Amino acid sequence: MNKRVTVYPMISDEMLTNPGIGFTTAPGLMGDPERIVDNRGEAQRKYKFAEDSRTYNHPDSKVFFCSVRWRDIETDKGSYDWSVLEEKLDYAKSLGCTAVVRCSPYALSEEDDIPSWFRAEYPEEPEFPFWRVDPLTTPYAEYWSNFIKAFAARFDGHPLISSIDLTIVGAWGEGGGTEFLTTDAIKQITDAYLDGFKITPLQALLHDPLSIRIINERKANVGFRVDCLGDMGGFHGDQWSHMTDFYPQNIQNFEMGDAWEKAPILFEACWHMNDWYLQGWDIDYIIQETLKWHISSFNNKGTVVPEPWREKVKAWINKMGYRFELRKFAYDSIAEVGGELNIEALWANVGVAPIYHRYPLAVRLTGQCRSYTLHSSEDIREWLPDEDIAWIERFSLPNDMPAGEYMLEIGIETGVKEIGNIQLAITEYQDGFYPMGKLFVERGRQANGKADEL
Repeated sequence: MNKRVTVYPMISDEMLTNPGIGFTTAPGLMGDPERIVDNRGEAQRKYKFAEDSRTYNHPDSKVFFCSVRWRDIETDKGSYDWSVLEEKLDYAKSLGCTAVVRCSPYALSEEDDIPSWFRAEYPEEPEFPFWRVDPLTTPYAEYWSNFIKAFAARFDGHPLISSIDLTIVGAWGEGGGTEFLTTDAIKQITDAYLDGFKITPLQALLHDPLSIRIINERKANVGFRVDCLGDMGGFHGDQWSHMTDFYPQNIQNFEMGDAWEKAPILFEACWHMNDWYLQGWDIDYIIQETLKWHISSFNNKGTVVPEPWREKVKAWINKMGYRFELRKFAYDSIAEVGGELNIEALWANVGVAPIYHRYPLAVRLTGQCRSYTLHSSEDIREWLPDEDIAWIERFSLPNDMPAGEYMLEIGIETGVKEIGNIQLAITEYQDGFYPMGKLFVERGRQANGKADEL
């Protein structure tokens, strides 16, 4: 007799590492370093966030920050050598990470100049601050837009890229000097990103109102990043800070308060967390502001987290980005070869942001002889925080599926072996999937069905 099986998975409060969220990785603190020092060179006691952590004095991570220079890629005008970026993506994969990618037009030192062929065309450096080439008398906007178009044609939808910085101008692409560009030039550059990247998420620097307005006019799904998180008065004493006088106001003034629903919100530390600690800045306030702004990831610049803040940081990470709890899972214990498998489940996203990649939700049936993976039509990018997520689906079983006993498992696949499947906030994680119970497949009426045979 067929029986409806209902499972209530055990919810886990453990730290999870998943692509695109949490702290960016700290390769220099991984493995077993003989000595740990902070950003000021002071020796620190070694500690881990969890017993099985592979990183000391810093959370483990599955997101890597990857920056490359225009001059290293477009070595000749219209000729691109993508190997420097591909090597960094391969390195990220070797660490089990996806990458946040930034292509920088230039920086302030000579070795970070614009491409040599561009410099040969325009040897004079301008007097504009933050610029190495005159934006008004040179085809900077055209040349940089052409590069972005080539970049998008090659890398949009790349499985190792979690998101891309929409860089326009300025040293390291951080936006300084935007005021010297015309509106048409900014639009030309932003259009190159928005037209080229249709799959990979984008985030724009929360820097100037003009570029953000142009992005918003297109109703584009673009998140934002800020590069001075944590500043509570490091520039002008108690009179002004990014955390109280710039970010809260401009998130609203630039109409980016709801951007998180469709694209990621990223932060980079102003100085280092250790500086925040030594200054006595309020870590609770900093964390709560980021959660209110729906943070997905935080770039701590690969340096140590002050040990007294370890528990606060663990709680922070458990709220960053997406965190999926499977609260109820129900299915019929018996199904027919070529018939249907009916599933009902209740999910919750207890993080502060959605997932921005359409990774497939999958049911795996594992028997003695073989396994079958059935992919759901559910778009998990729509699983927003603070909403009940009811999932009901009928899966067709293959006509040639051997009858017998199978273990029914649930998982979300990334498709990259080194990264693995998405970790859920439930227990019993096994080989990327979570077992729900036994399914008995019997011979009976044959129906059309599809599965991916492993």
